[in-house]
Amino acid sequence: MARFWSGIKLVKLTPEGKRADNELTALAGRKNGGAIEAPFVVHRCGYYYLFVSFDKCCAGADSTYRVMVGRSRDVKGPYVDRAGTAMLQGGGTQVVAGAGAWKGPGHNAVLRTDKGDYNLYHAYAAGDGHSELRISQLVWDAEGWPISGGP
Repeated sequence: MARFWSGIKLVKLTPEGKRADNELTALAGRKNGGAIEAPFVVHRCGYYYLFVSFDKCCAGADSTYRVMVGRSRDVKGPYVDRAGTAMLQGGGTQVVAGAGAWKGPGHNAVLRTDKGDYNLYHAYAAGDGHSELRISQLVWDAEGWPISGGP
């Protein structure tokens, strides 16, 4: 569950997909209440990877959206970035950001297949600001951190 200004929270669901209780577990946030949303969790090689989007979305070529990640051995956290900074303290390792022809990539999902992993997200064309679905290969470095081929 995302709270744009108050951080990313985890809720427990019943097998039917309903909320099981009123407990919220904080997973990630921004210092000074900066924008964070669009959580996506992937389990790989003993880690849970929490992907989130930072900054401003939906402003066409002026968007500053970018995808960040942290990881934890427990789905409830704590999630930390590559430098060891907790995502609850504003940490996050950048996976993809705007560059060249594409601005404001974010709101990603990870598709895992037997032929490899892919990072799916939207981004805005630098020229006219139209939004497109982008699909980039996602590889994992020797330390287990994701690297996106995007934007």
